[in-house]
Amino acid sequence: MYTLIKGGNIFDVEKGYYIEGDILINGSKIEKVGHTINDVKINQVIDGYGKNIFPGFIDAHSHIGMWTYTHNGNDANECVDPVTPEMRAIDGINSKDPCFQEAVESGITTVMATPGSGNVIGGMAAILKTHGTTMSEAIIKEYAALKIALGENPKTVYHNIGKTPSTRMATAALLEENFIKAKMYFNERHNKNIEEDYRWEVFSPVFKREIPLKIHAHRADDILTAIRIAEKYNLRYTLDHCTEGYLIVDELKKKNKPILLGPLFMFKSKTELKNASSKTAQILSNAGCNVSLISDHPFTNGKYLLAMAGFLVKEGLDYAEAIRMVTINPARALEVDDQIGSIKEGKDADIVLCDGDPLEVQTRICMTIINGKIAHSIDSQYIGER
Repeated sequence: MYTLIKGGNIFDVEKGYYIEGDILINGSKIEKVGHTINDVKINQVIDGYGKNIFPGFIDAHSHIGMWTYTHNGNDANECVDPVTPEMRAIDGINSKDPCFQEAVESGITTVMATPGSGNVIGGMAAILKTHGTTMSEAIIKEYAALKIALGENPKTVYHNIGKTPSTRMATAALLEENFIKAKMYFNERHNKNIEEDYRWEVFSPVFKREIPLKIHAHRADDILTAIRIAEKYNLRYTLDHCTEGYLIVDELKKKNKPILLGPLFMFKSKTELKNASSKTAQILSNAGCNVSLISDHPFTNGKYLLAMAGFLVKEGLDYAEAIRMVTINPARALEVDDQIGSIKEGKDADIVLCDGDPLEVQTRICMTIINGKIAHSIDSQYIGER
């Protein structure tokens, strides 16, 4: 099925400016971007004139569908053991939670759904589209990253129930201990043909460097501890939250790892957030770091992702870079930029039409297209037959 978005101002996220043109969608993929596309039989036409058109926005760190609004349904943390690598985010997600529709209506088409940070090793994160009849239909990548956490969260959880870790020392020791145990398991599996143990098998793609660690860390010393341990075992990683990253910007620039920054719209509920700064994104970006903006839904509702990006522009961040922080940068951080993150031929037809600047709070998301299908529209008259 061919769909044509006729006219409109298409934002090129890599060049940082608008171009006028049409977008031809064939099934779930973008087939052509250009002027006056009319060389195929079009099944439906979407009027894009007067609209600003962007790639679907990406939230690279979310607990979407794993927490209810009242927090009575916490399925993100299995807090009976600080080490639970075998947990999977997709098994805790309620795909019918209203937050999915809110995400779609806000132009968010892809999320990384991750276990929480109550455990030192929390489980496996997944990459999802925000629209699909079933979880299987929504999944882009089921095993996308292994979540680990440093700092206040795991030590507070387990101190309160009289278990380790209750200090940062114990958190680091648990990480090292379990990485060593996992390596020993794989050595024994190779040499002695021992029985498969799912708890340790989860580490396989991590040690093979197929997927990264997804590291929850706010304080500068926690960030540096995480880097030291990950690199000791030759593991890939992203740095999530990275609240005090601006204090160690030179070190982060040298490491050149993806930084998933946020959330911005929350109060300083923990001592490790006391140095949070609205200038962090600008400082890290100006240093050449690959920065993405995250909501950490529900701690900031995911529907405010674009508002956060707009706030950063007010604070001095370059506009085009703010757009990149919610499009191509997270696509690269999640290693799916060949599929999403920009409006390019061959990529998924995840497209958002706005009636203004999407970083301005009064702008409406007029239409959200996911995998070539209209998932949201404010106007029932958008389609014309041809």
